[in-house]
Amino acid sequence: MSGQVVFGEKYFERRKDEQKVWRYLDRGAHIILLAPRRSGKTSLLRHLEQNPNNDYIFLYTMVQSCTTEQEFYKQIFDQLYDTDFIKNLERANQKGKDFLSKVLNSIDSINIAGSGVKLTDKNRHITYQDLATVIRKLQLDKKLVIVFDEYPDLIESIYEKDGITAVKKFMKNTRTLCQDTSLNDMVQFIFTGSIGLDSLANRLEVSNLINDQQKLSISTLNETDGVAFIRFLTTKNNSTLQIESDIAAYMLNKVQWLMPYYIEILWESLEDHCFDIEKTTPTTDDVDMAYTALFEQTYRSNFNHWVERLKRLETSERALAKAFLNLLARSEEASYNDYFNLSQQEKYQDTQHGYVIDCLEHDGYIFETSPKTYRFTSPILKDWWNRHANRAL
Repeated sequence: MSGQVVFGEKYFERRKDEQKVWRYLDRGAHIILLAPRRSGKTSLLRHLEQNPNNDYIFLYTMVQSCTTEQEFYKQIFDQLYDTDFIKNLERANQKGKDFLSKVLNSIDSINIAGSGVKLTDKNRHITYQDLATVIRKLQLDKKLVIVFDEYPDLIESIYEKDGITAVKKFMKNTRTLCQDTSLNDMVQFIFTGSIGLDSLANRLEVSNLINDQQKLSISTLNETDGVAFIRFLTTKNNSTLQIESDIAAYMLNKVQWLMPYYIEILWESLEDHCFDIEKTTPTTDDVDMAYTALFEQTYRSNFNHWVERLKRLETSERALAKAFLNLLARSEEASYNDYFNLSQQEKYQDTQHGYVIDCLEHDGYIFETSPKTYRFTSPILKDWWNRHANRAL
């Protein structure tokens, strides 16, 4: 199903993006992986985790549910003792569960009980110094890569719960880990999320705390890979569809923004349509009908995340974003001057208009067709916006 994290044979390899990550890891960089929602970033990272280059071992952790620095480090320690990481260690012929238990138990007030990490002192919090100590004590033969998925959500949660002072403290501690020369040969970090970390850092005026991290973006597929992905979907799902090359190209033209998720939701709609009419070789008319069906109730949940993201903006920010997207929905494209003129209206005077357009771009709503000129990333998104955005927002 579209939108799910995929593993193994279900994963469509994205070699250029994978090679970019390996190239920067080989250079010793800590990475900020910039990728909008539904771009396949988590599947890519889990693929790298399960298929690492010889010199690396991965620890993947989802930190979206954390709301404090203390919860963040507790989550990492829990993941260190998680079955997935233990399997990664064993696969790489490293130390196993017993050794991990000894390392974690050696940290003051930490006890391994059953399947989890427990704190014996309720006033004790796990800190970045504790993580550094554990990394040193692991003494792995390979470099550890720790992936923090949905990391910007954590920053937002800390800000909303405890304010900017807590955010600065947390990010300074993270930067200390990144800059600790004694750890350089032992660990690297990948920070990623559906919210642009750089945009959020600009908004909170803490960009200086991430400027030593290398920014990488996930690419869209080219047309050749897009056609290959359609073939892959047909095989992966044991489908009876027989999609000719010209029809596959027509599908890609309907999508335009060639992120796998959007190709896949059109493919799913096309398969459903062809199943209903008992047809295996679709035509352009069938693709058109499948495209139109995307906006019916059955498939509307495919777009829920676009609504959820805008609802996370402040009220005036959301209103400005909506006004600019409405402008784009009425035309092929709009200039930054059009956006700036909108933002100067009295009702948006206290709105960080630079942050809003950064969010729209980094979160995958819009892109620059030429300098300072914007359009919707995909006709699918534009058509959904015209049909349902006002009702949804």
